[in-house]
Parts: sequence; C-alpha cells; structure tokens
Amino acid sequence: MAHLFVVTYENDAERKRIEYLIDKWSNRARMSKIRGISFIVEAPDVSRFVEELLSKLDPPSDGKLMVYEVRPEDIESKVTPKKAEIRKATDEDPKVVSKLLRYILTKFGAYYASGEGALSTYRAYTKKGRLEMAVSVEEEDGKTTVRVLIEGYGSAVEDMAKKIERELSLLL
Repeated sequence: MAHLFVVTYENDAERKRIEYLIDKWSNRARMSKIRGISFIVEAPDVSRFVEELLSKLDPPSDGKLMVYEVRPEDIESKVTPKKAEIRKATDEDPKVVSKLLRYILTKFGAYYASGEGALSTYRAYTKKGRLEMAVSVEEEDGKTTVRVLIEGYGSAVEDMAKKIERELSLLL
C-alpha cells in the first residue's frame, strides 16, 4: 500500500535533511517525489472537479493526472520517542560541573534552547537524528548531581547518551 506524506518544513536545512532521508530510503522502498502540483480535494463529487481539471491540461493528458484516495493517519502516536537518562554524582563544585557540561554538550553539537531554574533544555541535530536534552546540575547532601535526560527518535538517543556518559566519566 502506498502512503502519501505531506511534510511541512521551516527552513532549507530541514528540507535538505528530508531529501537526504528520501535518497537514503530509495533503495529500501519505492520512493517517488511528486512532480508538478499536489493538493488534497475533499468534495462530495470529485469527478466533476477531475473533468474540469482535465479540460485545463494540454493534450495528451494521459499520465499527467494521478489520483489517490487518502485518509489521515495518526502515525506519530504509533511511534514513540526513545529516552535515555544519565545520572552522575561528584564532589566537584556545581559551577565547575555546569561549565564542563556546557562544554561537553557544545562539543557534540547541542545548543541551548531554554532554561528555568536549575533545568536547562538543549537541542542537537546529528546525522542520526534530532534530540532534545533536559539538563540539571544540583547540589544534594554535599555532592553535585548531574542529570541529563535525552529524548528523540532512532539510534541518535543511544549514541548521544554513550558519548555524554563517556565524557562525564573521563572528566568528573
């Protein structure tokens, strides 16, 4: 069964990532980009619209029009994001640990998105996928606790978790 995907992108970088994915999957599935104009029509009598549309096309019109019956599918609810959590405790000063953590995240391409109190949010775009990270550095019982919650899709989550954990183990 064929599936029609309509993807709205915000910028050229996002469009290029989508096109790269289409190229990557072209040897695993039959993929075709739609040439021309594509649109969805919801009408009680589509055949009247098709008749008028065909009258607007230059002859021969054979092969110029393909019509598929589509229904919306809530595919995102079927695919849940993966999560990984890293917790480390150290005797280091929280300010030093915060600076070190910012360095590690920047090293792996993450950038600061927002923050509230002790919790900061970072985002990263890797070759394996997009990630969101919630990061906190807190002092508890004389120890500094680092907590990194990573969320995303595909192998990017596990890959980033391993990298961050390795760096934290080396530097703390």
